[in-house]
Amino acid sequence: MRRPILSLLLAAAAAATGLATGPAAAQEAMHDGMNHADTTAPKTPRIMAGYGNGGFLISTRVPGAQAYFDNGMQLAHAFAHKAAIAAMAEAVRQDPACAMCLWGQAWASGPTINFGKTPEELAPLAAMADRAAALAKDRGTDRERALIRALQLRYADGGGGKPGDLAFAKAMATLAARYPADDEIAVIAADAWLMTEAKTPGDWRLNAELAMPLLEGVLKRHPDDTPAIHFYIHATEMAGTPALAERYADRLAALAPRASHLVHMPSHTYYWVGRYQDAADANMRAVQIGLDNARELGLPPPDGVWGLPYHVHNVTYGLGGALEAGNATTALALGRPLVLRSQTRDAAAPFSQVIAASGYFAMARFADPGEVLALPQPRLPVLTNAWHYARGEASARRGDADGVRREAAAIVAPAGALSDDDGSRQALQLTFIARGVLAGRAAMLDRRPRDAAVAFQQAADVQEGEEFSLLTDPPGWYYPVRRDVAAALLAAGDREGARVQAQRALAYRAKDPETLALLRQLGK
Repeated sequence: MRRPILSLLLAAAAAATGLATGPAAAQEAMHDGMNHADTTAPKTPRIMAGYGNGGFLISTRVPGAQAYFDNGMQLAHAFAHKAAIAAMAEAVRQDPACAMCLWGQAWASGPTINFGKTPEELAPLAAMADRAAALAKDRGTDRERALIRALQLRYADGGGGKPGDLAFAKAMATLAARYPADDEIAVIAADAWLMTEAKTPGDWRLNAELAMPLLEGVLKRHPDDTPAIHFYIHATEMAGTPALAERYADRLAALAPRASHLVHMPSHTYYWVGRYQDAADANMRAVQIGLDNARELGLPPPDGVWGLPYHVHNVTYGLGGALEAGNATTALALGRPLVLRSQTRDAAAPFSQVIAASGYFAMARFADPGEVLALPQPRLPVLTNAWHYARGEASARRGDADGVRREAAAIVAPAGALSDDDGSRQALQLTFIARGVLAGRAAMLDRRPRDAAVAFQQAADVQEGEEFSLLTDPPGWYYPVRRDVAAALLAAGDREGARVQAQRALAYRAKDPETLALLRQLGK
């Protein structure tokens, strides 16, 4: 099971424009710099096509209000947050008496699986839901009044993150049972379960398993339903059963060609089933859509695109896929700009730096060693450690064992208290992994494979630990270090030990190409 922490990373991606700042520390930045807002909303209201399907008939006699409501649903399901809110606001403007238009604005403005809301932000949404209830009293349908009541429960008593989300999920599940053929109600109910707070891995899995049957019912009726596919990918990933979504993931990008996030979403399935090149390709397409959107909206390069809230995620997930697939072209195309951007940052929380480190991993693996060694030292401590790691790998590629050891020794553990909330614990563990890998590289160059296996083993144990494994979007380290253990044991003549470690590496990272190559060398 993979715990969803994308919200922790996206929270300040826009605020830092290129470096997310992480969970607890990110809350302030999220509301200052993100506030559920992306920059993809048009300056003047217009229907935005290409974002998938969504919407349903509501009680309004204004065709424009119906059209903007439907488009708002489509945009919200595609996580085009600001554009969805703007569309719903336009629906309200066109028909101020439309209760469901007001419901749509309140719903689209609320929390999502990726972004929370403060009680201060929820208060006006609660008032909006109450006004919708008043409007629907005499002119709405029973179904509409039930949807509005569910949203009132969500925002009651400062909900939207704690008891309110659970109340909303339960109310929507009740509606899904009452209207078993209603696709939108099923999707909203499933999404609500995925957002409900969970304190343990078992709770996350339970939430996902409550969502999955709702979505499977929609997909059985309509296999091309983009909202159902979107949330089914999330749910199956959380439940640890990503392969269930694979056939739907293959459909999604073509069904929503303008929705950067939906074009990206199949990579969440592809990565965990071992289709790493497909994960890289999906994110390259999503990055290009982001660049196109930035140009269309007049956001000047190079900074403009980094203000799009999912751009950083698309870049780093694409890097994760490319690094596993061994695709140098894609990895460097995504990694070099990330390194360039990260080098100028003066402040970012540890989570942000751990994620941005993937740019240095791409340089370490694929760039010319001379280019890597010429990179200037970044200003932030975790990125400085990633820089030293990249320099160590460059030295290893040159056969310079002493250089590898110097860079390993320069990797310094971050000081201060450790927490999962800001990523400081994972930042510390990243230093252990990087130092262990470089120690193993140096030992291999010295023809001491047994010593190398010990160093790699220590790094692999940290990588596979529960705390570092919280990083899943993509993982915080770019390949299974246990395959290095296997390679070192093979070099030491221990073929059976190498085979055991390689199988463990595959269990940790499905279909890892280099591990599969090693097993072929061992004759499986």
